Amino acid sequence: MTTLLQIIKRLQELSPREMTIQGLEDRVEIGPQNPTEQANTTINRILIATYPSARVVTKASQDKSNLLVTYRPLFPYVIDRLSGLDLVRVRLLTKNYISSYVMGSGWLCARDGLNDALCDALGVERIGDFLAEGDYGEYVPFGRICKPQSVKNHSGFVNYVASKLNLNTIMFSGDLDDEVGDFLLVAGCHVDMPHIINAKKQDIDTLVTGELAPEIRLLAHEEGINTLELGSFVTEDPGMKRLRDSISLEYPELKVEFMASTQVAHGLRPYKEDMA
Repeated sequence: MTTLLQIIKRLQELSPREMTIQGLEDRVEIGPQNPTEQANTTINRILIATYPSARVVTKASQDKSNLLVTYRPLFPYVIDRLSGLDLVRVRLLTKNYISSYVMGSGWLCARDGLNDALCDALGVERIGDFLAEGDYGEYVPFGRICKPQSVKNHSGFVNYVASKLNLNTIMFSGDLDDEVGDFLLVAGCHVDMPHIINAKKQDIDTLVTGELAPEIRLLAHEEGINTLELGSFVTEDPGMKRLRDSISLEYPELKVEFMASTQVAHGLRPYKEDMA
């Protein structure tokens, strides 16, 4: 018999709390909060996903999962009331006795976490860590410094990344003719102004990430850093799929599934160009 407490302890080992950034800590959002209650809660089936969307929560409910593990939380901020889709998701989880656990940003920085899984998906060589200050006053491996494979300029690099991840569109800022050197890779949407400034100080001229806020994209452009934005969920999914594989191997008695994110927004070309 595998308990919720056993699973939580293992997930906390994989996603160390001391590597937390931007307040995104691991936690049980829905379900037993007391270790005694967690030790008395049996887990038979786990669903792993990047974000607890309505689609993911519905699947967990239909499959009779006992535990939903996600990278992103149901509630990134403190709320004082439930309404709309939040209320629907919480009702589905509690009604079906499904606990939900958030991996936290430690899974971004940890070895074999989101960043490393994305590196492997892209087939690039890791040559070092990009350090940034964590929430506990220590420097953590926030990103990976990587070396591109067999491409010379950013035009070829964009095509290479798109083919590796089967992407139709990539948001690019910079000069496509610039030569690609060592680049910074950070999964998700965590890159902030200090990271751009520190990257420039380290002579990094290319950033591969999920999404950037408009002001961060502008700062990177002004600092002469080429940016490739692949989409947050696209960059986080490989790490969550790897988590599924790891948990499946360690707990063969459990049924552990992964649900990939669905792309909601698509890049479209105006019709008038096709009709010209």
